[in-house]
Amino acid sequence: MKKLSRRNFVKTTVISAASLSILGLSGCKKSTETAATPAETTKPAEAASTTAPKKAGITVVIAGGGYGGATAAKYLKLLNPSINVILIDRNDKHVSCAMSNEVIFGLRDITEITMPLTKLAEKYGIEFKQAEVTGLDSDKKILKTSAGDFAYDKLIVSPGISMDYDPALNFTEERQKEIPHAWIAGPQTLQLKDMVSKINAGDTIIFRTPLALYRCPPGPYERACLFGNEALKKGAKVVVLDPNPQIMSKKPLFEAAFNNLYKDVLTYHSDVEVTGIDYDKKIIKTNKGDFQGTLINFVPNQKAGELVFTLGLVESGKKWASVDAKSFESTLIKDVYVIGDAIDSATVTEMPKSGTIANAAAKVVAENLVRIFAGKEPYVPLVGNTCYSLVSENEGIWIATLYEYDAAKNKIVTRNGANGIPKAASVENKINGHSWGNNILSDTFM
Repeated sequence: MKKLSRRNFVKTTVISAASLSILGLSGCKKSTETAATPAETTKPAEAASTTAPKKAGITVVIAGGGYGGATAAKYLKLLNPSINVILIDRNDKHVSCAMSNEVIFGLRDITEITMPLTKLAEKYGIEFKQAEVTGLDSDKKILKTSAGDFAYDKLIVSPGISMDYDPALNFTEERQKEIPHAWIAGPQTLQLKDMVSKINAGDTIIFRTPLALYRCPPGPYERACLFGNEALKKGAKVVVLDPNPQIMSKKPLFEAAFNNLYKDVLTYHSDVEVTGIDYDKKIIKTNKGDFQGTLINFVPNQKAGELVFTLGLVESGKKWASVDAKSFESTLIKDVYVIGDAIDSATVTEMPKSGTIANAAAKVVAENLVRIFAGKEPYVPLVGNTCYSLVSENEGIWIATLYEYDAAKNKIVTRNGANGIPKAASVENKINGHSWGNNILSDTFM
């Protein structure tokens, strides 16, 4: 395997794009919730009591094989092939949450977004272990898993998100068989796709979006638009119940879609507090009245993937991992780095929880670890994000933003003036977004 030069590495990162409009696409990274892939997936290894001997040289262990973890593993080996890289995930495949809305509405096949981690490992000399992570001995720098214990020099954790269920709503795993959230790509994606295919004239779709912070800020509004697109074709109605005070991403563009494309079939409500669910009658009870639907898609509020809680990377009373904004190193445990959706965005960064940001942050951490191992100063983060969304089956939109580290605030913030959106939705935006999806899957997993 040929070593990646600094010059060629920069060409792969979002900050090297010729314009902000090609920086990338906001996406959704896999959660640590139990969710098998749609394809045949083997079970994680049974618990083992052995500790793997420390390998000669430097070892980086990575827990989580989504956009953050897989990118970190790949680029560590590209930048310095001599580093021992061990990638651990409970599944042997990653199903991308980015582009999964397209699967739900029949615009992509789920096989297009299902990425085997074993092929990535074989191609770049990564040691892959399908296993459950069970604990961490931070003093001895050992990660404990069902496939044995692994010693590390540096540990990267990239677990995505988990659902923050409201006990009062009794929205249990059993209830999700009737009302899938489909915010974790896999079986629920196909379940909701099947439900959408059965929408008939006169049906009412009730779609509840999550409360910020959540993964992929435009994702709920893209899904709302695609529900509207489906309703137009079949003579149905859509009711969107948003707990947020307003549309949280690309507001003018999604408002235009709601008010123009779907004015006769879609009703949007903001500041909605769900107070109860009658599962038998399919009624959502809220502070703005009761809404009865034929199909209910309820997306719960979210928190960091359970793994960061297991490993002690979340401060008491918080829902997201605490990291240093400049390095992504945990503020609680030395030599442990957290990337992707699981970090505490409110205090650390203005960046969204997206697949592109996970991919970009992984490259920052990978390059800086290589520099640290070589006795060099790490670089200051500078990353970009472009998020493409569909507003119909034919047209798309995007938003592009560049983020930089602000030493005075000790936070990654939006660079002044470095953001933008198109004037309107277009077919060209849809085509570009589809191409981006294929490219980031390739950059991360191939």
